[in-house]
Amino acid sequence: MLGNGAQNVLPELVEYTFPPWIVGLYVAAVLSAIMSTVSSLIVMAAGSLTHDLYEQIYNPALNDAQAARLCRIITFLLAVVALLIAVTVAVVSPDRTIFWFAIFGWSGIAATFCPMIILSLFWAGFTERAAIASMLAGFFMTIASKFLLQELHAVGDYFAALETMPPSFLSALLVGYWVSKAWPDESLSAHYRDDLAHCR
Repeated sequence: MLGNGAQNVLPELVEYTFPPWIVGLYVAAVLSAIMSTVSSLIVMAAGSLTHDLYEQIYNPALNDAQAARLCRIITFLLAVVALLIAVTVAVVSPDRTIFWFAIFGWSGIAATFCPMIILSLFWAGFTERAAIASMLAGFFMTIASKFLLQELHAVGDYFAALETMPPSFLSALLVGYWVSKAWPDESLSAHYRDDLAHCR
């Protein structure tokens, strides 16, 4: 009855518990929330590609009209790519539920950015190079943990039980710490020495 995942529990509960007009309101609310989130993310990604990448690197003289036109084109292309990815996954791997994508996606986001933010907030010796290395380690460890480590014969079951978040998060923290120690920022070191001498 519930298909291939627990994501259908709430729709089934609403359908069998409430009258049709409440079911319609529920479906409309869910769809509107989904469309609002997806459209915001696509527009934000298109804006970042237009202003933060193309304008800053390739065309600093880009005016507002050109930027708006380019942003619309990129938004359309991103929407088409997202649709193709969704259709491809639905055909190739129909057992992948929305919960699978949500957990995998948010694990990747958390492992990419959270260790870097934590280290930058609580450790003055954390460097820019280490921040980049930490984000890359968290991102790629999320993918490796999900598709490689969970398939290993000896330890795959342990990684499957852990899911992707703990090993990815820990890897990003360790890489950030190690890179900061291996390649410290000389300007920061000089600044700390000056502060220490001033305090004495």
